[in-house]
Amino acid sequence: MTMKARTTRPLPGETVPASTATARGRTRSTPVRVAVVGATGFVGSATVTALASAGIQCTAVARTPPHTDIPGVVSARADLTDPASLETALTGADVVIHAASYTGNDPAHCVAVNVAGTENLLAAAARNGISRVIYVSTIGVYGSGPHSGIGEYEATPAPVSALSASRLAAEHRVLERGGCVVRPGFVHGPGDRWFVPGFIRIVETLGAWVDEGRSRISIIAVNDLARLLAALAAQYPARNGEVFHACHPDPVTVRKLGQALADSGRLRLPATSLTFDDAVTAGARHGLTERHLDLIGRDHWYDPTRLWTATAATVGHGPLDHFPA
Repeated sequence: MTMKARTTRPLPGETVPASTATARGRTRSTPVRVAVVGATGFVGSATVTALASAGIQCTAVARTPPHTDIPGVVSARADLTDPASLETALTGADVVIHAASYTGNDPAHCVAVNVAGTENLLAAAARNGISRVIYVSTIGVYGSGPHSGIGEYEATPAPVSALSASRLAAEHRVLERGGCVVRPGFVHGPGDRWFVPGFIRIVETLGAWVDEGRSRISIIAVNDLARLLAALAAQYPARNGEVFHACHPDPVTVRKLGQALADSGRLRLPATSLTFDDAVTAGARHGLTERHLDLIGRDHWYDPTRLWTATAATVGHGPLDHFPA
Protein backbone atom coordinates (compact mmCIF):
# COMPACT_ATOMS: atom_id res chain seq x y z
CA MET A 1 0.00 0.00 0.00
CA THR A 2 1.42 3.39 -0.96
CA MET A 3 1.07 6.08 1.67
CA LYS A 4 0.36 9.73 1.03
CA ALA A 5 3.09 11.99 -0.19
CA ARG A 6 5.16 13.83 2.35
CA THR A 7 3.51 16.83 4.01
CA THR A 8 5.27 19.94 5.23
CA ARG A 9 6.02 18.40 8.63
CA PRO A 10 9.77 17.93 9.25
CA LEU A 11 11.27 14.48 9.25
CA PRO A 12 13.37 13.31 12.21
CA GLY A 13 16.53 15.38 12.55
CA GLU A 14 15.27 18.16 10.29
CA THR A 15 14.42 21.64 11.44
CA VAL A 16 12.23 24.40 10.09
CA PRO A 17 12.57 28.15 10.61
CA ALA A 18 11.97 29.20 14.19
CA SER A 19 8.82 31.10 14.98
CA THR A 20 6.82 30.14 18.04
CA ALA A 21 8.69 29.37 21.27
CA THR A 22 7.69 26.45 23.41
CA ALA A 23 6.91 26.64 27.10
CA ARG A 24 10.53 25.73 27.87
CA GLY A 25 11.96 28.46 25.69
CA ARG A 26 12.76 26.19 22.76
CA THR A 27 11.83 27.02 19.21
CA ARG A 28 10.98 24.92 16.20
CA SER A 29 14.60 25.05 15.06
CA THR A 30 16.02 23.86 18.39
CA PRO A 31 17.07 20.18 18.32
CA VAL A 32 15.15 18.03 20.72
CA ARG A 33 16.51 15.47 23.14
CA VAL A 34 14.39 12.36 23.55
CA ALA A 35 14.50 10.15 26.64
CA VAL A 36 13.63 6.53 25.85
CA VAL A 37 12.47 4.76 29.00
CA GLY A 38 12.90 1.02 28.60
CA ALA A 39 15.90 1.51 26.34
CA THR A 40 17.22 -2.04 26.65
CA GLY A 41 13.90 -3.68 25.75
CA PHE A 42 12.71 -5.07 22.43
CA VAL A 43 11.05 -1.85 21.23
CA GLY A 44 13.11 0.57 23.30
CA SER A 45 16.49 -0.54 21.99
CA ALA A 46 15.31 -0.30 18.38
CA THR A 47 13.92 3.16 19.10
CA VAL A 48 17.24 4.38 20.49
CA THR A 49 18.92 3.19 17.29
CA ALA A 50 16.28 4.89 15.12
CA LEU A 51 16.68 8.18 16.96
CA ALA A 52 20.45 8.08 16.65
CA SER A 53 20.23 7.22 12.96
CA ALA A 54 17.99 10.24 12.45
CA GLY A 55 20.47 12.51 14.24
CA ILE A 56 18.24 13.04 17.27
CA GLN A 57 19.95 13.29 20.65
CA CYS A 58 18.79 10.55 22.98
CA THR A 59 18.99 9.52 26.62
CA ALA A 60 18.72 5.74 26.94
CA VAL A 61 16.99 5.09 30.28
CA ALA A 62 16.82 1.62 31.81
CA ARG A 63 17.22 -0.21 35.10
CA THR A 64 20.52 -1.51 33.73
CA PRO A 65 21.43 1.12 31.14
CA PRO A 66 23.32 0.06 28.03
CA HIS A 67 26.98 0.89 27.58
CA THR A 68 26.90 2.64 24.26
CA ASP A 69 29.28 4.64 22.15
CA ILE A 70 26.61 5.68 19.67
CA PRO A 71 27.03 9.40 18.88
CA GLY A 72 24.29 11.49 20.46
CA VAL A 73 23.22 8.77 22.91
CA VAL A 74 23.87 8.92 26.65
CA SER A 75 22.74 6.38 29.23
CA ALA A 76 20.88 6.85 32.50
CA ARG A 77 19.81 4.43 35.20
CA ALA A 78 16.23 4.56 36.49
CA ASP A 79 13.35 2.37 37.58
CA LEU A 80 9.65 3.08 37.12
CA THR A 81 9.09 2.24 40.77
CA ASP A 82 11.76 4.77 41.92
CA PRO A 83 10.49 8.33 41.35
CA ALA A 84 13.76 10.01 42.32
CA SER A 85 15.76 8.00 39.79
CA LEU A 86 13.29 8.94 37.04
CA GLU A 87 13.52 12.64 37.76
CA THR A 88 17.30 12.54 37.49
CA ALA A 89 17.29 10.42 34.34
CA LEU A 90 14.92 12.78 32.50
CA THR A 91 16.99 15.90 33.15
CA GLY A 92 17.55 17.79 29.90
CA ALA A 93 14.98 15.86 27.88
CA ASP A 94 12.23 17.51 25.84
CA VAL A 95 10.25 14.38 24.92
CA VAL A 96 9.80 11.04 26.66
CA ILE A 97 9.08 7.78 24.85
CA HIS A 98 7.72 5.40 27.46
CA ALA A 99 8.53 1.91 26.20
CA ALA A 100 8.94 0.20 29.57
CA SER A 101 6.20 -2.19 30.64
CA TYR A 102 5.88 -5.30 32.74
CA THR A 103 4.52 -8.01 30.45
CA GLY A 104 4.02 -10.89 32.85
CA ASN A 105 0.87 -12.29 34.42
CA ASP A 106 1.19 -11.13 38.03
CA PRO A 107 -1.70 -8.67 38.60
CA ALA A 108 0.12 -6.89 41.44
CA HIS A 109 3.19 -6.31 39.30
CA CYS A 110 0.97 -5.10 36.45
CA VAL A 111 -0.42 -2.38 38.70
CA ALA A 112 2.87 -1.53 40.41
CA VAL A 113 4.88 -1.16 37.20
CA ASN A 114 2.44 -0.34 34.41
CA VAL A 115 0.03 1.89 36.30
CA ALA A 116 1.86 3.32 39.32
CA GLY A 117 5.15 3.30 37.42
CA THR A 118 3.61 5.32 34.60
CA GLU A 119 2.25 7.77 37.15
CA ASN A 120 5.76 8.10 38.59
CA LEU A 121 7.18 8.73 35.13
CA LEU A 122 4.58 11.37 34.30
CA ALA A 123 5.25 13.15 37.60
CA ALA A 124 9.01 13.09 36.96
CA ALA A 125 8.45 14.46 33.45
CA ALA A 126 6.28 17.26 34.84
CA ARG A 127 8.93 18.18 37.40
CA ASN A 128 11.41 18.46 34.52
CA GLY A 129 9.04 20.66 32.54
CA ILE A 130 8.42 17.94 29.95
CA SER A 131 4.90 17.96 28.54
CA ARG A 132 5.44 15.54 25.65
CA VAL A 133 5.16 11.89 26.67
CA ILE A 134 4.59 9.14 24.09
CA TYR A 135 3.38 5.88 25.59
CA VAL A 136 3.95 2.62 23.71
CA SER A 137 0.87 0.55 24.52
CA THR A 138 -0.59 -2.46 22.69
CA ILE A 139 -3.53 -3.49 20.53
CA GLY A 140 -4.14 -6.00 23.30
CA VAL A 141 -6.22 -3.34 25.04
CA TYR A 142 -9.01 -4.08 22.53
CA GLY A 143 -9.43 -7.60 23.85
CA SER A 144 -10.84 -10.51 21.88
CA GLY A 145 -11.57 -10.19 18.16
CA PRO A 146 -12.81 -10.02 15.59
CA HIS A 147 -11.49 -6.56 14.79
CA SER A 148 -11.48 -5.84 11.08
CA GLY A 149 -9.87 -2.61 9.91
CA ILE A 150 -10.98 -0.47 12.84
CA GLY A 151 -9.68 3.03 13.47
CA GLU A 152 -8.42 4.35 16.77
CA TYR A 153 -11.77 5.68 17.89
CA GLU A 154 -14.08 3.09 16.33
CA ALA A 155 -13.99 0.44 19.05
CA THR A 156 -14.11 0.61 22.83
CA PRO A 157 -11.14 -1.14 24.43
CA ALA A 158 -12.16 -4.23 26.38
CA PRO A 159 -9.03 -5.88 27.80
CA VAL A 160 -9.39 -9.50 28.89
CA SER A 161 -6.26 -9.83 31.05
CA ALA A 162 -4.78 -8.03 34.02
CA LEU A 163 -1.81 -7.13 31.83
CA SER A 164 -3.86 -5.48 29.08
CA ALA A 165 -6.09 -3.78 31.67
CA SER A 166 -3.01 -2.24 33.28
CA ARG A 167 -1.73 -1.03 29.90
CA LEU A 168 -5.11 0.61 29.25
CA ALA A 169 -5.02 2.24 32.69
CA ALA A 170 -1.55 3.57 31.85
CA GLU A 171 -2.93 4.96 28.58
CA HIS A 172 -5.57 6.86 30.52
CA ARG A 173 -2.94 8.39 32.81
CA VAL A 174 -0.85 9.51 29.85
CA LEU A 175 -3.77 10.98 27.93
CA GLU A 176 -5.03 12.79 31.03
CA ARG A 177 -1.62 14.50 31.26
CA GLY A 178 -1.73 15.53 27.60
CA GLY A 179 0.56 12.82 26.24
CA CYS A 180 -0.15 10.57 23.28
CA VAL A 181 -0.51 6.81 22.94
CA VAL A 182 0.77 4.46 20.25
CA ARG A 183 -0.84 1.01 19.99
CA PRO A 184 1.40 -1.28 17.92
CA GLY A 185 0.14 -4.34 16.12
CA PHE A 186 1.98 -7.63 16.56
CA VAL A 187 5.66 -6.65 16.59
CA HIS A 188 8.29 -8.93 15.09
CA GLY A 189 12.00 -8.73 14.48
CA PRO A 190 15.30 -9.28 16.32
CA GLY A 191 14.58 -9.73 20.01
CA ASP A 192 10.94 -10.83 19.63
CA ARG A 193 10.26 -13.29 22.44
CA TRP A 194 6.47 -13.17 22.32
CA PHE A 195 4.70 -12.87 18.98
CA VAL A 196 6.48 -15.30 16.64
CA PRO A 197 7.37 -17.85 19.34
CA GLY A 198 3.79 -17.71 20.64
CA PHE A 199 2.31 -18.04 17.16
CA ILE A 200 4.44 -21.10 16.45
CA ARG A 201 3.55 -22.74 19.76
CA ILE A 202 -0.19 -22.25 19.27
CA VAL A 203 -0.27 -23.53 15.69
CA GLU A 204 1.93 -26.55 16.39
CA THR A 205 0.13 -27.42 19.62
CA LEU A 206 -3.27 -27.27 17.95
CA GLY A 207 -1.94 -29.09 14.89
CA ALA A 208 -4.51 -27.45 12.63
CA TRP A 209 -5.48 -24.18 11.03
CA VAL A 210 -8.52 -22.37 12.32
CA ASP A 211 -10.96 -21.70 9.46
CA GLU A 212 -8.20 -22.47 6.94
CA GLY A 213 -6.00 -19.69 8.34
CA ARG A 214 -8.11 -16.97 6.74
CA SER A 215 -8.04 -14.60 9.71
CA ARG A 216 -6.12 -11.38 9.12
CA ILE A 217 -3.84 -9.68 11.59
CA SER A 218 -1.79 -6.49 11.74
CA ILE A 219 1.95 -6.85 12.13
CA ILE A 220 4.85 -4.44 12.17
CA ALA A 221 8.62 -4.89 12.04
CA VAL A 222 10.25 -3.51 15.17
CA ASN A 223 12.49 -1.24 13.09
CA ASP A 224 9.44 0.28 11.38
CA LEU A 225 7.79 0.86 14.74
CA ALA A 226 10.98 2.47 16.02
CA ARG A 227 11.24 4.91 13.13
CA LEU A 228 7.56 5.87 13.54
CA LEU A 229 8.16 6.59 17.22
CA ALA A 230 11.26 8.61 16.37
CA ALA A 231 9.35 10.62 13.79
CA LEU A 232 6.52 11.26 16.23
CA ALA A 233 8.96 12.40 18.93
CA ALA A 234 10.70 14.79 16.54
CA GLN A 235 7.47 16.40 15.43
CA TYR A 236 6.57 20.01 16.11
CA PRO A 237 4.06 20.85 17.39
CA ALA A 238 3.29 17.95 19.70
CA ARG A 239 0.30 15.73 18.94
CA ASN A 240 -0.95 15.69 22.50
CA GLY A 241 -3.98 13.70 23.60
CA GLU A 242 -4.02 11.48 20.51
CA VAL A 243 -4.08 7.72 20.04
CA PHE A 244 -2.40 6.03 17.07
CA HIS A 245 -2.28 2.52 15.65
CA ALA A 246 1.18 1.42 14.54
CA CYS A 247 1.26 -1.43 12.05
CA HIS A 248 1.87 -2.13 8.39
CA PRO A 249 -1.02 -0.70 6.35
CA ASP A 250 -1.76 -4.12 4.85
CA PRO A 251 -2.93 -6.95 7.12
CA VAL A 252 -1.76 -10.49 6.46
CA THR A 253 -3.55 -13.79 6.82
CA VAL A 254 -2.57 -16.31 9.43
CA ARG A 255 -2.00 -18.76 6.59
CA LYS A 256 0.55 -16.51 4.91
CA LEU A 257 2.32 -15.89 8.20
CA GLY A 258 2.50 -19.63 8.75
CA GLN A 259 3.85 -20.21 5.25
CA ALA A 260 6.57 -17.60 5.77
CA LEU A 261 7.62 -19.30 8.99
CA ALA A 262 7.54 -22.70 7.30
CA ASP A 263 9.71 -21.38 4.46
CA SER A 264 12.28 -20.30 7.05
CA GLY A 265 12.20 -23.71 8.71
CA ARG A 266 10.59 -22.52 11.93
CA LEU A 267 7.10 -24.04 11.63
CA ARG A 268 5.57 -27.36 10.59
CA LEU A 269 2.47 -26.50 8.60
CA PRO A 270 -0.80 -28.14 9.68
CA ALA A 271 -2.50 -30.45 7.22
CA THR A 272 -6.03 -29.97 8.55
CA SER A 273 -8.38 -27.18 9.59
CA LEU A 274 -10.99 -26.73 12.33
CA THR A 275 -13.80 -24.29 12.94
CA PHE A 276 -13.14 -21.86 15.76
CA ASP A 277 -15.50 -23.67 18.14
CA ASP A 278 -13.95 -27.04 17.34
CA ALA A 279 -10.49 -25.53 17.78
CA VAL A 280 -11.43 -24.31 21.27
CA THR A 281 -12.58 -27.81 22.21
CA ALA A 282 -9.51 -29.50 20.72
CA GLY A 283 -7.11 -26.89 22.08
CA ALA A 284 -8.39 -27.29 25.63
CA ARG A 285 -7.08 -30.86 25.60
CA HIS A 286 -3.60 -29.47 24.99
CA GLY A 287 -3.68 -26.51 27.39
CA LEU A 288 -4.71 -23.89 24.85
CA THR A 289 -7.32 -21.36 25.93
CA GLU A 290 -9.76 -19.40 23.82
CA ARG A 291 -7.45 -16.41 24.24
CA HIS A 292 -4.65 -18.38 22.58
CA LEU A 293 -6.86 -19.41 19.69
CA ASP A 294 -8.20 -15.88 19.31
CA LEU A 295 -4.76 -14.93 17.99
CA ILE A 296 -4.87 -17.36 15.06
CA GLY A 297 -8.61 -17.71 14.59
CA ARG A 298 -10.10 -14.21 14.55
CA ASP A 299 -9.35 -10.98 12.73
CA HIS A 300 -7.05 -8.56 14.55
CA TRP A 301 -6.27 -5.88 12.01
CA TYR A 302 -6.33 -2.16 12.48
CA ASP A 303 -6.17 1.00 10.38
CA PRO A 304 -2.82 2.81 10.93
CA THR A 305 -3.35 5.55 8.35
CA ARG A 306 -3.39 8.38 10.90
CA LEU A 307 0.10 7.63 12.21
CA TRP A 308 1.75 7.07 8.84
CA THR A 309 0.17 10.31 7.61
CA ALA A 310 0.96 12.30 10.76
CA THR A 311 4.64 11.36 10.59
CA ALA A 312 4.85 11.69 6.79
CA ALA A 313 6.60 8.32 6.82
CA THR A 314 6.63 5.88 3.93
CA VAL A 315 6.34 2.11 4.13
CA GLY A 316 8.38 1.00 1.12
CA HIS A 317 7.92 -2.75 1.56
CA GLY A 318 5.25 -5.41 1.95
CA PRO A 319 4.15 -6.67 5.36
CA LEU A 320 6.07 -9.93 4.99
CA ASP A 321 9.22 -8.59 3.34
CA HIS A 322 11.10 -8.59 6.64
CA PHE A 323 9.27 -11.48 8.28
CA PRO A 324 10.53 -13.43 10.06
CA ALA A 325 13.73 -11.74 11.12
